[in-house]
Amino acid sequence: MRFSQLKKLVVVGVAGLAITGCSTKTSPVVNTNNFQTTDFSKEFQKGKACANYLLGFIGPFGDASLVEAAKNGNISNVEVVDYRWSYYVLLGQDCVIAYGDNSKS
Repeated sequence: MRFSQLKKLVVVGVAGLAITGCSTKTSPVVNTNNFQTTDFSKEFQKGKACANYLLGFIGPFGDASLVEAAKNGNISNVEVVDYRWSYYVLLGQDCVIAYGDNSKS
């Protein structure tokens, strides 16, 4: 391998590392549910709502709210909420997953 080819390989490698990065995500919601009173033996309905991001800062495209997740799952009594974050080099996705039932309480 010639020096110019090695130099190009190093530049491409450094550029690849430069465009990738780490990110953290915190949730503004605090869970106040008492899981000792939640009946996990029953079957929950599941609703999911997601928002997508481009390059980590362009967006959101979509509505990742608990209300939207409950609507998507036809849930009126939300018992458990889960959050999923997936970030890649160019794309990211935040999802809220609501578990519950349609009983009015």
